Amino acid sequence: MDALTEHLSSYVAGLAYDDIPPDAVHGMKVRLVDTIGCAAGGQDGEPVAVARALAREAAGATPGRVWFTGERTTPELAAFANELMVRYLDFNDTYFALDGGHPSDTIAATLTLSDALGLSGQDALVAMVAAYEVFCGLGEVQRPSTKFIDHSLHVAIGSAAGASKVLGLDAQRTAHAISIALTSNLGLRTARDGKLSMWKAGSAANSAQAGVFAARLAERGMTGPDEPFYADSGLAGMLGARTPLPALGGASHRFHTSLSSIKAFPAQFNAQAAIWAALGLRERLDGALPDSISVSTYRQAVTSSADPEKWRVHDRETADHSVPYLIAVALLDGEVTVRQFTDDRIADPAVHELIARVEVAEDPAMTALFPGAQAARIEAAAGGRAHVVEIENSKGNAANPLSDREVEAKFRSLAEGVMPREQADSLLSRLWTFEDEPSGSGVVDAMSLNRES
Repeated sequence: MDALTEHLSSYVAGLAYDDIPPDAVHGMKVRLVDTIGCAAGGQDGEPVAVARALAREAAGATPGRVWFTGERTTPELAAFANELMVRYLDFNDTYFALDGGHPSDTIAATLTLSDALGLSGQDALVAMVAAYEVFCGLGEVQRPSTKFIDHSLHVAIGSAAGASKVLGLDAQRTAHAISIALTSNLGLRTARDGKLSMWKAGSAANSAQAGVFAARLAERGMTGPDEPFYADSGLAGMLGARTPLPALGGASHRFHTSLSSIKAFPAQFNAQAAIWAALGLRERLDGALPDSISVSTYRQAVTSSADPEKWRVHDRETADHSVPYLIAVALLDGEVTVRQFTDDRIADPAVHELIARVEVAEDPAMTALFPGAQAARIEAAAGGRAHVVEIENSKGNAANPLSDREVEAKFRSLAEGVMPREQADSLLSRLWTFEDEPSGSGVVDAMSLNRES
């Protein structure tokens, strides 16, 4: 295998619970709490219903369970449905270095397979950490998005790594799982550009199930190409350079499980600072609406959430990636929650009238600070007065993180909408002590909504 594949696979196969310091274990549990909360909030989404319907058509000798309903299917289809729940609200964590994405997109793959095999909570946590390290490490050393490859590529590789750890594969078979996942899952960036579709969430879900599939194939002896990263006909040929070896968590490098940003709002990562600024502006306006709204922010926020399609919002997928829409509903409603993404709210003429008053431009100084800081400034005119609100760094950014209590509050706001408070309390308690669970299946049991699917 090429040096990068060997580097990743040797690390994953050799990682043990005792190698992971307490702060990294806690960081992983914080993100597990956040991820399951996001899944609870997204479990009734329209694309999730599609995935569940497909899952019902299959069964496996090693059954995977669909979260909340408990439907049994193959581990791959269960991972697909479960990851769709996680991604549907666009509310799960983000890690941005040279490239960016959502490392918690790998949790559905590892937890689904851990449940299927009855893995202990401690062993399942190790697999989650392995997936996080691979995902975040690759994001620090390669940038597939420059060639219009979606960041869900790193979800596939990270999920394959985590699934390999669940299965107890040695370094050689883990390498083949990583190779199969990489060479077969080069999704296109168009999944999350311009006018968006359900596949915005589906792309990562597809990669999660592909990682599980690759690992299960490798377990049975399937081999992948020897040089998936470095061959001229592999990723190196597409990117124009060989990816250097990333630093992974251990004695000489901090683990990544505490380094991702956790969102305060169910919206695109790069829109978070603009939402905070809009909410601050609303307090100053005391019920008045501005005649004009000028937003300055960093380049990535402009290119990903303020392209021309983001002024033509007609569906949920585009709305949560639209800075103009998010500012409009923040000013009108004083909040940005799941309630702002109903069909009726998205179609409201008052929202679109305010969207038309929004202008968005890059501030090079803010671009220079990203990703260490997510900044935004709103300058608005209302009633003959000028108002300025500036956010130096969005709450939730890794450098300005949500507290454990704030993550808990986010979890409750999502989980209590779909299950009784007592059940949400019990589930939350088990997630915070996940390493003590004799089987990860207990947590999946605790998610059950006890209803007809």
